[in-house]
Amino acid sequence: MEQFRKTTGDSAPPRSSDTLVGPAKAFETAGPTTECIEPSALRDADGNTLAAEETPGDTAARVQWTASLVALTVTFAVLIGAVLWHLGMVFLTLAPANSVTNRYQQGINGYIYPEFGQNWQMFAPNPLAQNVSVGARVQTLGRDGTRHTWDWENLSFSHIEAMKHNPVPSHLDQNVLRRSWDFYTESHDLKDKPTNGMRSTLSTEYLTRIALQRFGRQWNGERIIRIQLASRTNAIAPPKWTGEKAPNTTAYRVLPWWPVKEKFYKEL
Repeated sequence: MEQFRKTTGDSAPPRSSDTLVGPAKAFETAGPTTECIEPSALRDADGNTLAAEETPGDTAARVQWTASLVALTVTFAVLIGAVLWHLGMVFLTLAPANSVTNRYQQGINGYIYPEFGQNWQMFAPNPLAQNVSVGARVQTLGRDGTRHTWDWENLSFSHIEAMKHNPVPSHLDQNVLRRSWDFYTESHDLKDKPTNGMRSTLSTEYLTRIALQRFGRQWNGERIIRIQLASRTNAIAPPKWTGEKAPNTTAYRVLPWWPVKEKFYKEL
C-alpha cells in the first residue's frame, strides 16, 4: 500500500484546511478588476479637474426638454387668460348696467351672443339707487261725529332707527315696508289704477295693514276711519368717477284715501 501511494498517489503534500478555496470563496474573489472612476475624479497632469464630455444626444435632449417646458407654460397661461376673459364677459353680461357695460356693450354682446347667451340674472336687474321714504296719515272720527285729519308720520324712520348700529337687523325692519310699497307700485299705474287684477287688490290691502301696525285701531283716542299713504324719493348720487349726474330733485307720490275696514286688523 505504501508502494502504491508512492507510485500512484499525489506527490504534493496535502493542503491544510485554512488554505483550501471553496466554491463560495472562489466566486467572491472572482470577477472583473476594472475600477469605476467618477467624472469629477478625472484630472489632468497638473491636477486640474477635467469636465465630462457632453454627447450630441445629451444636448438634443436638453433642448427638447426646455422647448417642451416653454410650450407647456405658454399653453397654460393662454388657457388661464381665456378662462378669465370668458368669466369676465359673462359677469358683465349678468351685472347691472354700469360705466363699463355702457361703454363696451357692443363688444360684450358680440362675444356672448348667440353661443354664450345667459337667461338668468346674477344680480338684481334694477338695483335700488334711490332713497325712498314712506309716510302715512290717518283720519279719525270723534265722539261728536267730527272728522279729524292728522299730520304725516314717517313710517320708514322707525325701521331705519331699528337697523342703525344693529349688526343683524331683522328682516321685518329691512324689507317689509319697502317690499309692500314696491308691491303696490308694480301693480298700479301712476294714476293708481290697478294693472294686475287680484294682485292689485291684494297689494292695496297689504300696504294698508302694514301702515296700520304703526297707528293701531285708534289715534289720539279716536277711531281711525281712513288712511292715506305717500312716498318721498331722492336719487342717490353716483360715484364721481362715472361722470354721471343725479337729478337734484325730490319726487312725491301721494296715494288716495282708503277706508279702513275691520278685516284689516285681523291678526295684527
